[in-house]
Amino acid sequence: MKQKKLFDAMGMIDDAYVDEASTRKTGRGKRAILRITALAACFTLLVTGLNLWLFLPLQTKLPDVSQYADSAYYDIIQKLNVLSYRKPSYKNNFKRLARGLYDLAPGATKEDAGDMLLTGTGANGTYKETTDNQVEGVIEADLIKRSDRHIYYMDGSVLRVLEIKGEESTEVGRYEITQPENTFYASTYPIEFYLSADCRTLTYLYAYTCKEGGASVRVATLDVSDPTAISEKASVCVTGNYLSSRLVDGKLLLVCNFYVGYNPDFSDERTFIPQIDSGNGAASIPFDCIISPDVLTSPRYTVVCKLDAETLTAEGANAFLSYASELYVSRDNVYATRTYQAESEKKDSVFTNRAMTEIACLSYAEGNLAYKGSVTVAGEVKDQYSLDEHNGVLRVAVTTRSSQYKENKTSDTVSFIGNGTTNASLYCVRLSDFAVIAAVEHFAPEGESVQSARFDGDNAYVCTSLVLSDPVFFFDLSDLSHITYKDTGTIEGYSSSLVNFGNGFLLGIGVGSSFDTVKIEVYEETETGVASVCQYEVERASYSATYKSYLIDRENSMVGLGITLRDGEERSRYVLLHFNGYDLNVLADIPLAGDNYAKRAVVVDGYLYAFGENDFSVTRVTN
Repeated sequence: MKQKKLFDAMGMIDDAYVDEASTRKTGRGKRAILRITALAACFTLLVTGLNLWLFLPLQTKLPDVSQYADSAYYDIIQKLNVLSYRKPSYKNNFKRLARGLYDLAPGATKEDAGDMLLTGTGANGTYKETTDNQVEGVIEADLIKRSDRHIYYMDGSVLRVLEIKGEESTEVGRYEITQPENTFYASTYPIEFYLSADCRTLTYLYAYTCKEGGASVRVATLDVSDPTAISEKASVCVTGNYLSSRLVDGKLLLVCNFYVGYNPDFSDERTFIPQIDSGNGAASIPFDCIISPDVLTSPRYTVVCKLDAETLTAEGANAFLSYASELYVSRDNVYATRTYQAESEKKDSVFTNRAMTEIACLSYAEGNLAYKGSVTVAGEVKDQYSLDEHNGVLRVAVTTRSSQYKENKTSDTVSFIGNGTTNASLYCVRLSDFAVIAAVEHFAPEGESVQSARFDGDNAYVCTSLVLSDPVFFFDLSDLSHITYKDTGTIEGYSSSLVNFGNGFLLGIGVGSSFDTVKIEVYEETETGVASVCQYEVERASYSATYKSYLIDRENSMVGLGITLRDGEERSRYVLLHFNGYDLNVLADIPLAGDNYAKRAVVVDGYLYAFGENDFSVTRVTN
């Protein structure tokens, strides 16, 4: 009996558990249905939103910038809005996404993906100049500088210090330049530097890309008074890509290119106005320090910043808007150039395009940076050596370019007429009013272009070329009302650099009868023309066309450069030549590792000190 009651009680308990479990199951079922319903609704909204995002037509009209009318930079904003606006490449986001997936499909490179993600005498020695500066007293940054005790060489991001002791020379100091904390990408461009007159301070310029986007240049000073314990002193950052710099009388002129990207955010000045950060936060260059043409041809600034070389304190900055990469610095002025295409209509809908260059002048001679004026000439400027200031006159050598095309109004296309023409011209501009006061236009054979130019007092030297043949021209500019010139006639190859070698000789460094032949040639002026005195050639070889990579010693008539031989196997060398008035003789031909652009050498007390990538050599040389 008792057993039966026990079983009945257990049954009641089981029934209670069954009823409770049934209730919980029913509740879970209802909640599951609610979850499914909510998820279905969310999915429907997501699909609807995705369809709207994918297939809604993208905005293609020029953005309205009138809300920035109160900005001090409104005039610039209006100009940049037209030039920097980029219409969407696709009708909607579906087509853009499809194209993006295609670009990242197998076969797309890592670089492709990256492109898409990135829209005197002192206690420390006597200073000795190693760089063949274009203008006396205007020092250019380089990869090598020296005192009478040490040679400083920038090997990539490593500063190496060598004690000058002939064959017993050793490396006595080394300093690794580290990337700034906000670096996304460090430039492969070599880090250039200066050495102070007392040889105690080294100032380097480091180009990099910031994590938040955009390029910057970091300028920093190092205490090198003790090469075994080098330390940093001060630094400053300027937005933009490093272009060039000069050191003049204790003042550092830093020049950068600042690019405005497509569709900038005009509510954020950092996206369209160059910035300077001296350690207290970035500040925009004032509007009245920006020189802007009426019509922009490029959303790019050439920024000139003046710094105290010791403290790196910013003493002023100006920016040329819509300018390009070529500039020249004289003892008093900075000249920036911008090249654009000028178009003129002729009859029968035939247009002629001509390359034009505007040259703007910024003075730094009186302490403050001040805009002086500009001039426009027909043609393109090749590099800084194509410009020169002398006795209040700016001389400019240019390549002239023109082409014609005819508009087809029915098919909205154009047809080019002929292959276009090129030639060379030389202009003289009076700086008091920026008027062209003399010119020699189209002096080269038709189809040739300027390969190199040099000015020396009242003389000018210009090498033009058509493929692998050239003349070299000597100009007498002593009387601008009667400019005369002579030339070599057509010779094989061309010179990418022309150098006044002293004693009436001109040195040409370039290529010979083929693009893989390195040629060094000496010229002299005669009564009837210009004659080649001698030449040195190396076949199946390459060289650097950058002038600062050459050793130029006029006092001892020596020239040195790095070459790479490609005669079956690649061999990296350094060659030092001596000109005795008749011939070029080899003083040294040594192995030296590295890119020819970065190879540097100096001659001290009969020894050649040559530097390359993680490599240096000390060689005894005699004339």
